[in-house]
Amino acid sequence: MSIPAEKRCILLLSLFAAELAAQTFTPSNPAALAAREWRTRHERAIVDEFVTLLAIPNIAADRANIQRNAETIAGMMEKRGVASKLVTVPGANPVVLGEIKTPGATRTVVFYAHYDGQPLDPREWATPPFTPTLRNRQFEKDGQVIPLPAPGTAFDPEWRLYARGAADDKAPIVAMMAALDAIRAAGLKTKSNIKFVFEGEEEAGSPNFEKILAGNKALFAGDVWLSCDGPVHQSRRQLLTFGDRGISSVDITVYGPRIELHSGIGLRTLP
Repeated sequence: MSIPAEKRCILLLSLFAAELAAQTFTPSNPAALAAREWRTRHERAIVDEFVTLLAIPNIAADRANIQRNAETIAGMMEKRGVASKLVTVPGANPVVLGEIKTPGATRTVVFYAHYDGQPLDPREWATPPFTPTLRNRQFEKDGQVIPLPAPGTAFDPEWRLYARGAADDKAPIVAMMAALDAIRAAGLKTKSNIKFVFEGEEEAGSPNFEKILAGNKALFAGDVWLSCDGPVHQSRRQLLTFGDRGISSVDITVYGPRIELHSGIGLRTLP
């Protein structure tokens, strides 16, 4: 199911405001209100940037388009004055690294997301998976295709933008960029160094991520990592989870009969 970028933006705005400005994200906070007002006034521009990114196929095995994704994301950061680079090892998809250095900062906060998506069968999609499609509600609730609203028209929070990676995990990338814009417009100042780490092989099991980190420890060093890759809580309230799941791989050897057996006949032990 696709998660609207607007809700991701609100989540990331709260995280940024808490970490960068040490201020509580509440309706009475003038800076937070200013950031939210900026987001409201720039909804169409945020969604347009989101649509552009979603239109680039992002299957991990598609190296050419993965490179396009990485370069596009690096460009999104560069236009915001965030120093960026692509970091990789032989045979790996690039990790996009962005960095904001804050004079006098004594800690570094790292925000993680991934830009690759799960493999797919286009026949299982109601609309082309890399043609971002807006619906007036969830597809499962008979959501109908609608055009993007005219600039200046408010987005309904129940609208859903469908494309591969719309929720998992390109939405947080666009949300972070929008949050950075809004925070700067609100006059908030960073108190920490900030790094953005966007991986290109997460849906393939991150086979090279450990190698990339190990070979570039100084580049990826931080005091805390925030993984912006998770579901919206059932209550739709903002959610911050401590800890993160991982993957363990094992090989299992199973011994059995060489031929098919009838379900009512068991194996006999030979004398």
